[in-house]
Amino acid sequence: MYISVDPKSSLPLYVQVKDQLSLAVATGALQPGDQLPTVRDLAARLRVNPNTIARVYRELQAEGLLSSRQGSGTFVSEEAVALSLQEGREIVLQRLREAAAMGLSLRLDARALRQLFEEALEQAADRGAHAAATGGGRGAGPTRGHEERVSEVD
Repeated sequence: MYISVDPKSSLPLYVQVKDQLSLAVATGALQPGDQLPTVRDLAARLRVNPNTIARVYRELQAEGLLSSRQGSGTFVSEEAVALSLQEGREIVLQRLREAAAMGLSLRLDARALRQLFEEALEQAADRGAHAAATGGGRGAGPTRGHEERVSEVD
């Protein structure tokens, strides 16, 4: 699973990282028991302040997605899959709200927005089928900004 940040995004960096980690657990790219990089390592790889990653890890621990073991590191918790499915749903819903608001601000009506959503859904399904057939797609994500594989620990 790759994680990336886009400094030009309207979303704060910590939200970008947090959302991607939550979705990685929901999709199975990160499994319960997987170890995450240290705060310093991930911050250096993504070229962000370590406090940003520390905040993400703290919030995900508070939500039950991650667990910290003294002297061993940060891991995906055993309860994470069930919790992250709900978190993933919330992230998708928020993104859909943002897309709908943008469409409405561009004076698209509800019918046009539904049509665009159907087209996007079909394209995503086609990409997913292609990725499954070629063995790719898992962990693929945006390539803007800084990107790093989070399931690797040096």
